[in-house]
Formats: sequence, structure tokens, C-alpha cells
Amino acid sequence: MPYRSIALALFLLVGPAAALAQSKVLFLRGADRSGGFLEAGNDAERTEHLADINNMQTFSGNHGWGELRLALEEAGFVVEQVAETAENASGPADGIAVSLETLPLADYDVIVFGSNNAVYDEAAIDAAEAWIRSGGGALFISDANFGSDWADAPNSDQRFLDRFGLVMNQDQGTYVLERDQSDFDQPDHPILDGVDAFDGEGVSPIVAQTQAAVIAGAKNQTRVNEPPFGGENQGQSRPVGVLDGVLVAIDVDLGRIAGHFDRNTFFNLNGAGTDINRFDNRAYAINLFEWLAEPTSAGVVFRDRFEPD
Repeated sequence: MPYRSIALALFLLVGPAAALAQSKVLFLRGADRSGGFLEAGNDAERTEHLADINNMQTFSGNHGWGELRLALEEAGFVVEQVAETAENASGPADGIAVSLETLPLADYDVIVFGSNNAVYDEAAIDAAEAWIRSGGGALFISDANFGSDWADAPNSDQRFLDRFGLVMNQDQGTYVLERDQSDFDQPDHPILDGVDAFDGEGVSPIVAQTQAAVIAGAKNQTRVNEPPFGGENQGQSRPVGVLDGVLVAIDVDLGRIAGHFDRNTFFNLNGAGTDINRFDNRAYAINLFEWLAEPTSAGVVFRDRFEPD
């Protein structure tokens, strides 16, 4: 029986959660030594700031996503990572973009635009857009320390997000989002199922096109990634509005996009600022990835990696 038929039979028999058991996730990581401009003092620290999915360190203030990877694998996901390439051999580095147009994107259900901070060309952006519109799920997470200045990481994301009318802000703020404080704009959204609170530290909200795309709104002030810039390309602060989202989620043709406001939410135990073990951060993470990997609301849609009948 062709893979598509097997997947369809499994979906109808046991439901979406079991049918997603072999969903594949690809994390896009920055180049070695391209991160940590605000805090890192050596090459090892610059790389450690990039939230590597193989980083299982639990020292106080760590920046690893190893526990996130394990949580996803326990939930049935297959998790891989690809990294941008450093332009130099030592010291602070600029990254060379991954050639997304040559990767087998159809093999993946979810791509995490995580600590990427390189400049991507039109061919890579076209490939990512086509993959999303044909059924892929993309997650965007920015952070100042994913790059060599305030604008590196949001700039890298923005070239992709321009295709979908979303805007990535720079880091500013630390807060918790709580159900009983009415912080959830759409409390019944599947990503928030069983989630009463999640948090972030040094957060980068995403500006949505419409209020309907905001699942949980941002608080207080945000820092825009646009001129006039201050030192090290730091943007100006402004009060948040109704389109500034801690969590933004949209359907795009057959695919989905989510923007989450902070890398720290998913750090290993004792992570800097917060970690995946605090509040309901772990449950929130699993819900987020399952939503991205599910068929869209338009109907039962399977990724291109499934062979046609």
C-alpha cells in the first residue's frame, strides 16, 4: 500500500495525534560563534547561545534546547538540525545561509527558524514559501543573542516573514502569560489546550496582519526592528498594540506559520531566565509543534513527502 494510503488509513483509524507519530522537524541553527553578542566572552559561549538541540547542559544560565528535542521525540517526532556556516575560523562570525532550495524540504513537516542569523537570498525564500504553502509548518523564534547585534536574527527571519505579512520585533521585556489573568486572546486555541501559563525573558513579539492571528498578545513595551537604530542596531521602543503577539498563528494555503516570542521558554533545566520545566512551558511546546504538523483546517492534507497513489 502506498505511504499516502497508509497515512490516511492511520489518520482515520486512530486520529491525528497517532497519525503524527513520525512527523519530522528540522531546526535551523546559526553558524558557530555567530551568537551571544550581548553576553558571550569567548568562542564556546558564542556558539552555546545558539540554542542547539544537542546541547543538554543544565548549568545555571544555559541556553540549550536538548530537553526540547527529547520532549518532541517522546511525543513521536523525528528531530534533525542543520546549521549555517561560519565565514571565519575563530572569533565572532557571520553566517553563510543554508541553501534551503537544495534541501529535501518535502521530507519535513515542521521547520524551526531558530537561531538563524544569516542573510537568505530569493531562491531560499522562494523554496521556503512554496514548502509552507504546499503543507509545511514553520515556526519563527528570534532573539538578540542569536546574532552579532540586535538586528541580525530578526533581519534573517524578516525576509521570510515579508511573504506572509508578519513582522519580527527585537528583544524587550520579561513576563508570564496566564489564563486566569485573561492574557490569552484565544484561550480555546489548540496550542493553549491544557496550558494555564507560559513565560519568556528578553522577548521578541511578532506583529500580525490581523487581530485574529494573535493567540496571546504581548505586554508593556516592544522594540521595533526598523530605523532609526541606536548602537549595535538597537531599535526604538514603543507601547504594544493589539497586533503584537506573544504567540501568532496563521494558516497559509495548505500550510501553517507560528511565531513564538522567546527562545528561553524552551531552555534546559536551569536555563537563562526561564526553561521548559517552568509553568506549562513543556505542554505548550508540544501543543505548538503538534498544531504546526497537523493538517490545516481546510481538510486532511498530507505533506509532499507522502508518495502519491
